[in-house]
Amino acid sequence: MEYVLKNGKTVTIRTIRIEDAEEMISLISTVDTETLFLARNPGEFNTGVERERNIIDGVLKNPNSTWFVAEWDGRVIGQCYAGLVSGYERFRHRAELSFIILKEFCDMGIGGKMMEECLKWCIDHQVSQAELDVVTNNERAIKMYQGFGFEIVGTVPKALKYLDGSFADEYRMIKFL
Repeated sequence: MEYVLKNGKTVTIRTIRIEDAEEMISLISTVDTETLFLARNPGEFNTGVERERNIIDGVLKNPNSTWFVAEWDGRVIGQCYAGLVSGYERFRHRAELSFIILKEFCDMGIGGKMMEECLKWCIDHQVSQAELDVVTNNERAIKMYQGFGFEIVGTVPKALKYLDGSFADEYRMIKFL
């Protein structure tokens, strides 16, 4: 789906393709160096191209998940994932969401367009509860999530431990669809 952003430029949010494997590795490796809000330290993501292709293929074949990329002028600059928390019937109403975007493309509305696609997928798959985790000082992301109706339902203290020995808490956020 092509979207016009606040600045008049366009971004395409589309389903990931196996051919995106190399760009995904580059995207994730770069974003890991740009923020402390993700699960990994820089350099910890060391997936090879063939393994990344297999991961993409697995998601594409799984009806319980989806993976979108944000494409800007033919370049993958962000990605988002939505997937059922579990395949067990008692959990099939819940989906976990995650997002990353290159720093230079933040504050353009791209994250919101990715969120729209993830929530649409959730609704199309009878998900009634979308969930995500966010570092408590990631104010930009929290503001976006709250703008989509997500509510903070709990805090995980010391959820992340950084290389310098410091910690970050995470909020658990939920949106009822």
